[in-house]
Amino acid sequence: MNKKRTLALLLTLVMSMALLLSACGGNSGGDTSAPPSGGDTQTEGEDTGGNPDASGGTVKIVCGYGVGGTADAIARKYALVANRLHSDYNFIVENMTGGDGFAAADYYTDLDPSTKELLIYGYGLIYRHDEGKTYGTEVVDFDRADIQPIGCIDDRTNIVYAKPDTTLADVIAKAKDGTLKMSGGNPLSELHLALGSLAALEGGKVMVVPYDGGAAQKKGLMDGEVDVFVGTTQAAQDEVEAGTLVPILAFSDQPFEGFVGPDGPIDVPTVAGDTKAPELSADIDFSGCVLRSGGFIATRTGADQAWVDELTQITKDVWADPEFSDWMASVLLNHHEVYGADAQAEVEEAAKKCLTAFENLSGAN
Repeated sequence: MNKKRTLALLLTLVMSMALLLSACGGNSGGDTSAPPSGGDTQTEGEDTGGNPDASGGTVKIVCGYGVGGTADAIARKYALVANRLHSDYNFIVENMTGGDGFAAADYYTDLDPSTKELLIYGYGLIYRHDEGKTYGTEVVDFDRADIQPIGCIDDRTNIVYAKPDTTLADVIAKAKDGTLKMSGGNPLSELHLALGSLAALEGGKVMVVPYDGGAAQKKGLMDGEVDVFVGTTQAAQDEVEAGTLVPILAFSDQPFEGFVGPDGPIDVPTVAGDTKAPELSADIDFSGCVLRSGGFIATRTGADQAWVDELTQITKDVWADPEFSDWMASVLLNHHEVYGADAQAEVEEAAKKCLTAFENLSGAN
């Protein structure tokens, strides 16, 4: 049996186990603070400051994750600010859950390029698309070439959270003896790829335990069912402030600050750079574990250029408004603006890095 066929078999077994666990304990989407919604579609335009009489008409923003998650919260804040700044449009958000973003992508790429509907286009979707197409990890029924990123509206630093009595050294030791369990995302999500590839470089491994959304993922950690929870800064900001969870590692190569615990500000070590955690092997380069996370407001490839240009300007105006940029800072998300061809270049660079992380995790290289 050749190496690629062996890998495909192993990955099929991994995904089958995840689905079995999901049937028992739920399935978590890539947006780690999103509640389950059972594949439902939900439209809620009234809380985005909508303009029902807008001359430019209603513009639906399709979000492939549940109401209340990080991606959903950002989409609604974007729509709220865009409606106030550009009253000729009525931006609303529709949640179209299922398949960890795949249902929304399948729906969206079937639309005609002339559509004015928009998509929340996340890196998790991009990564799983390329893993599926390259290594057959899952069936992918859409082509991401049909999705055009307009501008980044969501840039995250993912964090490893643990209970207050757990150290990073404890986590690494568990990875090396093969007993480390994590919540947050699904197998082969960007969260699993980040921690899993780090563990692999240290000579260990990590098992993903799936749950229904971020609340259940955090509860799994609090109840001792998993050793760590990996998620966004927003996902556990309140728990860190209360002292019930601690951030022990940031997937970043730049100093990360902003968390405040009961005893004051917390400096979180990183996987690379000047603030690299001393518990990590000094002679190993972990910068490949820093995967981009977050996403873009996107349109269909082939959309009318005038609409693309207008949407680009709307997105720039939203970022320039303190209601959006200050809110992003308040939940410790990053102010990162990139548009058009530069946005597409970032997507392609991140996708290549993702496959390298996958190969480190799986032994496919």
